[in-house]
Amino acid sequence: MRWFMRLIRRERLERELDREIEFHVEAEIARLVEEGMTPLEARRRALAAFGGLEPIRERARDARGTRWVEQIWQDLRYAARVLRRSPGFALAAIASLAIGIGANIALFTVADALLLRPLPVDRPEQLVSLNRVGGGELFSHPAFLKFQRAVPIARFTAGSSTARTQISIGGQTELVIGQLVTGDWFDVLGVQAAAGRVLTVGDTRELGGTAIVVLSHEFWRRRFASDPAVIGTTVVVNKVPMTIAGVAAPGFSGLSVGNRVDLWLPVTMQAEVRYYTNSWTENADPRKPWLPQEGIAFLNVLARLPDEASRAAAPAQMAQVHQQSVEAQAKALLDPAQRDQRLRERLELVPAWRGNSLVRESYTEPLRVLMITTALVLLIGCANLASLVLARGSARAREFSLRLALGAGRGRIVRQLLTESLLLATVGGAVAIVVARWAASGLLRLASSTATPIPLDLPFDGRIMLFALAISVLTGVAFGLMPALQLSRAGATDGLKTGGRVTSASGRDVRVPFGRVLIVAQVTLALTLLVGAVAFVRTFNNLLTLHTGFEREHVVAARFEPRLAGFGKEQWPALAERLLSEARGVPGVRSASIAVNGALTGATRLSGGIVVEGQPSRVGPEWSLREEMIGLDYFETLGIPVLRGRAFRSTDVDGAPKVAVISEAMAKRFFGDVDPLGKRFGYGTPPEVEVVGIVRDAKVDGPRRVVPNIAYYPLLQNPDDLANNLYVRVSTSPEAVKPTLLAALSRAEPSLAIREVVTLAELTGRTVTRERLMSQLTSAFGLLAVAVAALGLYATISYSVARRTNELGVRLALGASPASVRWLVLRETLLVVGAGCVTGLILSVVALRYVGTLLFGLTPNDPTTLAAATVTLLTISLLAAIIPAVRAARTDPIRALRAE
Repeated sequence: MRWFMRLIRRERLERELDREIEFHVEAEIARLVEEGMTPLEARRRALAAFGGLEPIRERARDARGTRWVEQIWQDLRYAARVLRRSPGFALAAIASLAIGIGANIALFTVADALLLRPLPVDRPEQLVSLNRVGGGELFSHPAFLKFQRAVPIARFTAGSSTARTQISIGGQTELVIGQLVTGDWFDVLGVQAAAGRVLTVGDTRELGGTAIVVLSHEFWRRRFASDPAVIGTTVVVNKVPMTIAGVAAPGFSGLSVGNRVDLWLPVTMQAEVRYYTNSWTENADPRKPWLPQEGIAFLNVLARLPDEASRAAAPAQMAQVHQQSVEAQAKALLDPAQRDQRLRERLELVPAWRGNSLVRESYTEPLRVLMITTALVLLIGCANLASLVLARGSARAREFSLRLALGAGRGRIVRQLLTESLLLATVGGAVAIVVARWAASGLLRLASSTATPIPLDLPFDGRIMLFALAISVLTGVAFGLMPALQLSRAGATDGLKTGGRVTSASGRDVRVPFGRVLIVAQVTLALTLLVGAVAFVRTFNNLLTLHTGFEREHVVAARFEPRLAGFGKEQWPALAERLLSEARGVPGVRSASIAVNGALTGATRLSGGIVVEGQPSRVGPEWSLREEMIGLDYFETLGIPVLRGRAFRSTDVDGAPKVAVISEAMAKRFFGDVDPLGKRFGYGTPPEVEVVGIVRDAKVDGPRRVVPNIAYYPLLQNPDDLANNLYVRVSTSPEAVKPTLLAALSRAEPSLAIREVVTLAELTGRTVTRERLMSQLTSAFGLLAVAVAALGLYATISYSVARRTNELGVRLALGASPASVRWLVLRETLLVVGAGCVTGLILSVVALRYVGTLLFGLTPNDPTTLAAATVTLLTISLLAAIIPAVRAARTDPIRALRAE
């Protein structure tokens, strides 16, 4: 670091250098005076002997090793002065760079948090998740205990899927996100308590466990204002009084990235808190506590492999334990097909250092596309700025010629111009960080299916700052290097001879060909982005306008969790009657019904192993069946027509013959050409459920999803099932009905927390949130790219017209008409834009094939999409060229020739 010390002591070293030089000069003068010279002549002879003092100073400065830093500082100061003299250009460049770089930083921030960042736990690289290939990701609690006992070299823990949980605090009831976990959850993950304590193994030794709850730090801050006094107090969770034991460390909100957990409960409290969701049941009774039952899988199992020995030996030991369990369970299956399928199941260990995330699965591909899109927008901006730098640099040709004439090398000119570009990019990058913080939060809001943004932590730490610095430097080099190399080719006398109108010794304007290449590149990329924008907008519109098989605009859904509020099958009939009675009394309501899962909720009940009367048993995903428990008037309320047979009646109650209404898809898949009315299906032999009706297919999982095989059962025949959704069909504005309906349901049962009241149109919109995000962002980026390309086209043509003033004046003086001059400029524009459109169309087709899985209702080479984008770009390009063309036609021949 000696050079650094010499740098910061530069002024002191300069003074010492001056004193030392003066000492030697005075010594030489004194010697010459002693030889008889006059003092004036002695000084002249001494300075001549030294050969000038300034070269000596320069050699001394070179010897310090700090000259390069001083020159960089000199270049920076000069670049700042140059940009300060052109504030309009500097502000426009910084603004465009801030938008382009900021968009890239924002998307990288979200992608980093969702795709790349490890979990906020201790040594996440040691964690693996257990997965049953061919059987799902869930395990039973007995299976979890077997792993713990049989594989001691690994540390195991397990947790359920997250679920809605009703919590009452001080008489106020709300729905939060809860998770059941084993007592070693926090210990294995290495998550400490921020206040109080976390769960321990002792809290889950016995069935029923300890009635305690651990809060997430974010929920503690949001709901209790980080009050430490809440530790030890009692809250009511799903009608069960529980003590707040502690608060988890800040930053930890579960292992599902993009989905928060508000509180953790002991897994032994499953039956008490009525956790009856996200499970797979086989030869078990889900009405009894789940923990002792081998046939109820509801836990995600994690293992920590702390060293190389465990990572080498544990997988084989786990696979052996799992294989023994699979063989034991397969023996209990009577159906040979199901037995064979179970025996093919195997165990897989998946690295869990990033956690799991449905949000990640849904948005990985869109994020990649958007990152490529923003990179292309920034590239277009770089090409545009390169054109502007060339235009400004050509106007500075006289300055560069003087520099070359005074001894500056070409490398010195390139370095100075590149310094100006890097300064612009650095300032733009600094502003971009502010833009990115706002844009990243906005991106999460756009990607959210509800009013609440996706709970994703977006820290602006060293990783983000390093990315911002890297992309800023690369941007500066991208738009500054080629113009610097082009402008530095001028000879020492070119700018002095021609006043800066040419930039080569031959008198040929080298800027125009390179500028046209930049324009072609901008048009190519802009058209590609515009085609993508049109494709995604049409995809989103196709999904929204697709007929889903049920009414969306005039059906309002209220969602709630009666089981969490303490209602069982004994209290449910009375509650359902009160809810329906109040709902039917709301002004504007035509009909009302209830359902367990319902349409567009994301909740499903899938079953396999269905036996159809007179047919063999079949297994496989294509033979899975979606089962739906519904109330009376459900089809009428949702506008699903009964095609054949009948809907449910009030006589279809518990104890009466079991009946079902099936969808067209199920009728075709399970019954083929046989008329299903009157036929039976089910799980036993012989099957006992009779088909009494067929309804039209409905895309109950969203317009993009495949129409499922659906069997509708009457709720009156299934008293163990409690409805979670109430639907009303309205004849007035749904927005006017929503608050009234919410108030009516609250009157019917004040202790029931209503999750939300929404229209089916809103729920449909949530299923295409990804497509909406893509259409909005690609449209914005596409229009921005076209605007930047049009600006670059305008600047290039305007500069070309200004440079060709004498040529245009000669043409007009020799009899050319203004119209021919206008056409001359427009023709050259069309040639450049046309070349960009041809290459852009080729690139667009290739790009759309890459994102083909994200499209819906159109092909990658859809002619309407390509034509719409091309016509739009050509129109905007012609508009950008008209003003310079008109200005060229108005050139005064006399003034143009006189200026020469």
